[in-house]
Amino acid sequence: MADRPTFSRSHLAFALGVICFANFLNYLDRQVVSALESEIRPAFAMSKPEFGTLWSAFTIGYMVFAPLVGYAAVRWRRNVIFAACVLVWSLATLGSGLADTKLELYISRFLIGVGEAGCLVIGPTLVVDLCSADVRGRALSLFYLGVPLGGTAGYIVGGVVTEHFGGWRNAFLVAGAPGLLVALLILFLPEPPRAAAPPGTRHGGLAPYRELIKNRTLMLIILAQAFAVMILVPLLHFGIAFLEQERGMTKVEATTYLGVIGLVGGVVGSVLAGLLGDRLARRTRGAYALLAGCAYTIALPSLIIGFSVRAPGAILAALLVGATCLFLCMPAVNTQIANVVRPDQRAMAYALAVFILHFLGDMAAPPAFGAAAELIGSTGETFVRFVGVLVLAASCCFVAARTAKHDVARAGADLSDRPGQTA
Repeated sequence: MADRPTFSRSHLAFALGVICFANFLNYLDRQVVSALESEIRPAFAMSKPEFGTLWSAFTIGYMVFAPLVGYAAVRWRRNVIFAACVLVWSLATLGSGLADTKLELYISRFLIGVGEAGCLVIGPTLVVDLCSADVRGRALSLFYLGVPLGGTAGYIVGGVVTEHFGGWRNAFLVAGAPGLLVALLILFLPEPPRAAAPPGTRHGGLAPYRELIKNRTLMLIILAQAFAVMILVPLLHFGIAFLEQERGMTKVEATTYLGVIGLVGGVVGSVLAGLLGDRLARRTRGAYALLAGCAYTIALPSLIIGFSVRAPGAILAALLVGATCLFLCMPAVNTQIANVVRPDQRAMAYALAVFILHFLGDMAAPPAFGAAAELIGSTGETFVRFVGVLVLAASCCFVAARTAKHDVARAGADLSDRPGQTA
């Protein structure tokens, strides 16, 4: 095999910093609208369901365009596509602050989803191709820190800017503006070298996706994430009202509890995923799937306790443990995905995961949970019943840990043959 260029530590640090900051902005721009319901609804004479549709508009753009971005990323320069995606979602975020009608706001949210589809499809593949195998889990853990940090920042930006810096429209302008610079920086990052597809590989039509569906470990990992999302997304959507209405907390207390749970759990979980996963990977090729399976198993009783007890301290402690485990799984399973598909397939593998996760999670789980909660008459009891999906998530991961050895070998993944250096 021809020698591949390597990158200096300073170059790797800069490139990873830009990519990770882009993911931070990805979640900031996605979440800022959720902090502005009290301002947006009266400004556009929106009902509560209409406000909820703003999230649906984003999800549709995100879910539909992810496979298209994955398909394009196999054929053209990923940094150029990534930069274009950042530019699209940043301009759409700015457009949200300038919208004069509900239709314009819905279109802006749809375009934010279109742009952000590129982040979780292309971003992880750039990280993987920049770094050597022995730090891959830690590098992806840094990338996925954007979930808790960016999401929390979205709430902060929405609240602080609205209250102190000229109103809710300026919150969108502040959120969207940094992406213009980040898009430029990504555009000028060199394209990391990637392995060529084996001779005879079919690139046309749906053939690459059909091939990925035959990868047992990949599909098990995707299904595991989908099952976990079925409890995580309802927690994000219905958690505040649960704490207020069934646990007697004030609005400030409820938002503070979930904020602490998301931020601390996200940071601790992501860091642990990288450290434990990379260490365990020295012993088994299914390390990251095994780690995720154990984390889902621990999360199950922790969340049941958190949704069942009434003491505020016990709620915080139990849900924090459960959230930490769920956040730990995110970089772990995505590292396992990178390890069981060929380098030329990774973008499409992540795209397939994004499509399935958002179809089953953002699209299906919230209305199903809401209907179940109305039928049962208790949001807390509904949470306890929905947590059972983690049994399926853990089971998929444990089976994936066993099939990973075969699929890693089939992918030709000599994981030491990476173009980057440790960072």
